[in-house]
Amino acid sequence: MNFSQLQSVVALAETGSFTEAAFAIDLTQSAVSHALATLERELGVTIFERNRKGVVTLTDIGKKILPHVRELLAQAEAIEQECRAARGQSTGKVRIGNIESIIAPGLLTSILTRFQSLYPEIEVVLFEGSLHEVGEWIENSVIDVGFVMLPATGVNETFLSTDELCILLPQSHPLSRRNAIAPHELQGENFVLEKTQCTLNYVKKAGIEPNKVKLRYQARDKATILAMVRERLGITIMPRTLVPKKLDGVVMLPLNPPGMIKIGLATRSQETTSRSTRLFIQTAVDWVQEQAAKPAYVG
Repeated sequence: MNFSQLQSVVALAETGSFTEAAFAIDLTQSAVSHALATLERELGVTIFERNRKGVVTLTDIGKKILPHVRELLAQAEAIEQECRAARGQSTGKVRIGNIESIIAPGLLTSILTRFQSLYPEIEVVLFEGSLHEVGEWIENSVIDVGFVMLPATGVNETFLSTDELCILLPQSHPLSRRNAIAPHELQGENFVLEKTQCTLNYVKKAGIEPNKVKLRYQARDKATILAMVRERLGITIMPRTLVPKKLDGVVMLPLNPPGMIKIGLATRSQETTSRSTRLFIQTAVDWVQEQAAKPAYVG
């Protein structure tokens, strides 16, 4: 078993094609095919099913061993990074999982900008997915670190910041003139919510009983949700940092008592975290703390 074989397994699992897998890891198609055939022969199992069109899919045993293959490659990368650091070189790669429904674009881009300015030789690969997907990617070593809502189970957590949940209503809504809204006042209201697991967490964090939420519509795009609120099709809930600065026909109100969420970064384990990942986490923590010390900062 060698690294070319392991890299071929991951590339084939991600692309489903020998041609695309070969391009992804900079090998010839025949080299990828040979690597896979040799590995399957050594292990005595079939990792991929092939069809005549060249498309490959993981077998049951292939699905079971893929997380272990990813972990082996991640550990090999971590070893190389530590050795390069010992030679005074800050090179490597960090794979980051982002959740658009939690993380404000300004937060992510500012942290990435700071990180790239400090460590220009470290490659950053960005993955975007749902709360559930990022959790699975961390567990299966698809990514090195991911943004999460805290607390998160089964991972090593680093706290970054808090965000306040707000209710958004049409200007004509009877509650729109209030300074704040109590959770019990929202019972019976029609809600327009984003199609993500995060939204249900928002409802719980806000102190609203999920079984009493009247879900009228669901949409993926925040602009669409706000347009529906503007047209009085329902109300919605969002973290304050994700709400646009300009709200035409929509009013944003805080909850009373305040509904807060905690945002952080998570890795699979502290012991196996690569040097590049540790540098990214520290950069993120430092940047957030610097911004929090500025009274005029708005996320």
